[in-house]
Amino acid sequence: MPIWGGTNHQHGPAGHAGPTAPTRPRLTYFAGWGLAEQARWVMAACGVEWDQTSLSRHEEFVALRDGGVLTFGQLPLLEVDGLRLVQSQAIVRYVARRGGLVGVDDAEGATIDMVAEAVRDARSGLSSYPFSDDGPTHASQCRARLLGKQLPYLEAVLRRGGGSVVPSGLSYADVLIAEMLDGYVGMLGPGLLDDLPWLKALRDRVLALEGVASYLSSTRRHPFPGGDVGRAYVANVNAVLHGK
Repeated sequence: MPIWGGTNHQHGPAGHAGPTAPTRPRLTYFAGWGLAEQARWVMAACGVEWDQTSLSRHEEFVALRDGGVLTFGQLPLLEVDGLRLVQSQAIVRYVARRGGLVGVDDAEGATIDMVAEAVRDARSGLSSYPFSDDGPTHASQCRARLLGKQLPYLEAVLRRGGGSVVPSGLSYADVLIAEMLDGYVGMLGPGLLDDLPWLKALRDRVLALEGVASYLSSTRRHPFPGGDVGRAYVANVNAVLHGK
């Protein structure tokens, strides 16, 4: 399976560009979903093969931060073709551009980015779930917010687009919607989508993509961060960031 579409180039000693094989991306993060899971899904949807590093010790994080590898001192980190990218949405957009999931023109690209920002807002309850002091209350609040406002808006977007965010077909925003829905179904149960047929169909379509299905069945896929898994993830984050 190809890593990226197209051919990379680098400048030789005389300044002439020559083709080189694409490097295999490496994603560095904590041992869990968090802000890196969106990038994992988009890479999978693009057919990207990547290596994954899950930090476990504070010293590992300090070495990256103090060594200038983390531009803003934050994770996730994607390293590919000499780039060291941080900020989760920048990583997602970079992968999507390389994989052709950004629409066919500027108008579609802007619409895709707009919806991706809405997904980031709606997904916040999923990212914060492991850190909640009261899981059931947190889940109940998420359900009310999702069904009361956020998911109906996204349902309308898909209905207008004929099943996708933009008419030209699958985009990275569609993948992000599916990733978010899959996480919330894990938190709130499959009935969450009973009255949202466009969202349910999109989730099913993205889950059936070869790359996504392969990723979800692989050892790189961390389990849903609830219960003991969530507590272990929080402990991992604290150990890496604070040495606790």
